[in-house]
Amino acid sequence: MSQLSLAVIAKGLDLLLDEQMTGQARICAHLVAAAEGHGHSPSEIISIFDAILDKTVLDELWVTDSEGSVYLTNVRGDDGQPINFRFSDDSTAQPQASAFFPLLSANIDSDECITQAAQTREIDWDIFKYVGVSGIDQPRIVQVGNALAFEEQGLLNNSYASPVMTAALAAFGEAELLSSQYTSRVAEVRSVFDAVLSKQMVAQAGLIDAFLGVTETAGWSVAKTNEHLQRIVKTTPIAQIEIATTGGQIVLSSSVPYGKLRYPESLQAINVDVMDVVDHPTISHDLDHPAEKTVTVYSPNLARIVQITTHLDDQSLVSPRFKIPE
Repeated sequence: MSQLSLAVIAKGLDLLLDEQMTGQARICAHLVAAAEGHGHSPSEIISIFDAILDKTVLDELWVTDSEGSVYLTNVRGDDGQPINFRFSDDSTAQPQASAFFPLLSANIDSDECITQAAQTREIDWDIFKYVGVSGIDQPRIVQVGNALAFEEQGLLNNSYASPVMTAALAAFGEAELLSSQYTSRVAEVRSVFDAVLSKQMVAQAGLIDAFLGVTETAGWSVAKTNEHLQRIVKTTPIAQIEIATTGGQIVLSSSVPYGKLRYPESLQAINVDVMDVVDHPTISHDLDHPAEKTVTVYSPNLARIVQITTHLDDQSLVSPRFKIPE
């Protein structure tokens, strides 16, 4: 019977979250640039953040000015106001947050990114995983955070310790605790990974939806919006972003010329009264093309479809081509 090392699971989960959170942070950078360019106030942008996080698994968004002071975040103190925080380059004072300080020196055309394994943070000693990217309009840190209280652990029954939580232990430096542990429940582990991936991609779609809401209000041209979608795809693991009408006509895309909407038949099942998600199965093409995963999300705000596709590395547990290491 094939068995999978829990250490391999931990490493795989951390890589999966690195990739998906990079996409989220990059989209957020474009969203903030568009919103501020159109004159949105900090409170208006924070309201946009709140709406996104209310509908997705994203836990936190942090955006700084060029000096490293956070002024856009959904994280609030006991008084209900956005928390005050300033990134420092002092690793003694900020063992976790200081890792992202170099992003302030990045050129706005560089698309710098820093990923970090889950660890305790300075403000409250909770365990979080963070990914940060540089700003596209000015030097800044744009950071997304996920708490390690993964609801996906409920996908496994109580007879087996959740591999997601086991992975969390390994991610923040306890991998040695797992060196001799294995599981034969590979199908269940892969199911967990697939659910994690889907929810992270839905969060990307929520950010794209908010970005489009801002660009339409600002009167951006189709060409300008497409240029930003193209830059997002070029600097993230996202393979393609398609925006379509409920009838399936593509109106914005990271691909020019436009291709065809994937799974057009799925549009018939979408509930147009709410934010609805169609989670498509991972598929494996011929060996000359990567496996891929697609989610289709309907936005009632814009009455449009946001479809995101990501390519899957064969070494990823969620890929149909993944083979258990010998």
